[in-house]
Amino acid sequence: MKRFSIATDRIGPRRWCWVVVHPDLDHFRAAAIRTAPWHGTAYWDGCLGCFQPVAYRERHDGEAWVGRWPANGYAGILRLAEGHVSPEIVAHELVHASAQIYRMNVDRDVRLGDDCGEREEQLAYIYGELFASLPRDLP
Repeated sequence: MKRFSIATDRIGPRRWCWVVVHPDLDHFRAAAIRTAPWHGTAYWDGCLGCFQPVAYRERHDGEAWVGRWPANGYAGILRLAEGHVSPEIVAHELVHASAQIYRMNVDRDVRLGDDCGEREEQLAYIYGELFASLPRDLP
């Protein structure tokens, strides 16, 4: 199993993700199920990759709901299965990772809307930096 991190600090504070390349689909799916058991096992049957974001934690402070992300910048885990890694799967999962970091650093609402020049540019920078930090020798 190969495990490494990717990161971006292009927009806002530094955020990072684990990337895990599992040895096979069974290992990949078992790990995904452990991280998100509420989906059940059938959810993962056709899955060849996934991004599992870190939870947004909320608590009531007596007057309002206060939300927070992990203080260490952790955004989530991108899971891939060896033998099933393709540019399309990696790109797709990086979009999910980019959207998560956008939620953390820019706006919890990722809908870019019609006149979204600046917001879309920020998302594109996050995605580009995450992609650039991937090793070029993925299996």
